[in-house]
Amino acid sequence: MPTAVASPACSPREPGDYHPLEIIPYFRRFDPSHGRDLVYTFIWNLLLTAAFVLVGLLFNSRGVSLEMVGRVFVIAQCIGYTIHAFYFIGGVAGLDRRVHRRGGIVVAVYYSGIACLGVLAGFAIAGTLLDMDLASFYTSPKRVGSILLNSLVISAILSAIFFAREREAKSKAALVAERLRAEQVERQATLANLRALQAQIEPHFLFNTLANATSLIDADPARAKHMLEAFIRFLRASLAATRRSTTTLADEFAMLHDFLEVLAVRMADRLTTRVDLPEALAAIEIPPMLLQPLVENAIRHGLEPKIEGGAVEISARLEEDRLVLQVTDTGVGFRDSGSGGVGLENIRERLRLAYGEAGRLSIREGPAGGTIATVTLPGGAH
Repeated sequence: MPTAVASPACSPREPGDYHPLEIIPYFRRFDPSHGRDLVYTFIWNLLLTAAFVLVGLLFNSRGVSLEMVGRVFVIAQCIGYTIHAFYFIGGVAGLDRRVHRRGGIVVAVYYSGIACLGVLAGFAIAGTLLDMDLASFYTSPKRVGSILLNSLVISAILSAIFFAREREAKSKAALVAERLRAEQVERQATLANLRALQAQIEPHFLFNTLANATSLIDADPARAKHMLEAFIRFLRASLAATRRSTTTLADEFAMLHDFLEVLAVRMADRLTTRVDLPEALAAIEIPPMLLQPLVENAIRHGLEPKIEGGAVEISARLEEDRLVLQVTDTGVGFRDSGSGGVGLENIRERLRLAYGEAGRLSIREGPAGGTIATVTLPGGAH
């Protein structure tokens, strides 16, 4: 019987690596191994024994004896394990892979031929163990015909099973490839959405910042210079982020610090900020521009409408095996109404593609007012 030992459980398996017993879904639950396949072959041989005994009951009017059942059991075990050994040797030698590359008739001849040889050799081994008169057996046309018929039946069964498993394996491989292609398209679409969102955000932010800087040039040149320097750093970092699939928390927080510096000049005493990133978490990688929409929402929807302004805090921490990124503001509050707008929906979609169910975004009101936006990721992120 072909065995699965040539391919680890976590790797794609060749069509010939499947054991015939795996045609029954229950037996696919167990990881491939030498031991598993030897046990499977024993079970397979028991099924052959039952089939041979059933045939004997149907065509032998005298019935069957325990001695006959015992002899059939030995013969079935010898035949089954001989076929198992032949297929195993073919797998180790790489013969089955070469055969599958040729496909069609070559595969059919390979499976049928191995099965027939296994039946003949296995019967010879059983005859020796049972002290049978093999010479007279092989000179009897009736008995030789019986062996050949059994060989053809067994080879036909094995061939049918392996062809069915091969078609199933190819169908699953095609399904996986299609799923990967769809996910890739989805990722590209999300990245395009991110860049489109950036294209919408940056002109708005750009014009507001330049207008503020222009108004400050005569009145307060130092503040205008400080604002433009922070703005240039933010633009450089944000444009670079759109070309990368990941960024470190250190780079993300540095970019957000510059973003808040620009806004702090514009809002003057109405805005206070705090950025808290433990050094141990600085090298963790996350999708780029993940927190910027949350910070922008905190300013636009929370603090700018509030006459006296308020504070915004960005923090990162580990909670057990989770990385928690949080944007907290003391503004007028921002209620999450389903999707929460393009920016929040974009974040949720990026989290889903990158982390599946392990990445989450939640928006809630703070205990003393304002809003708390929390992004939860796997501890190591990526």
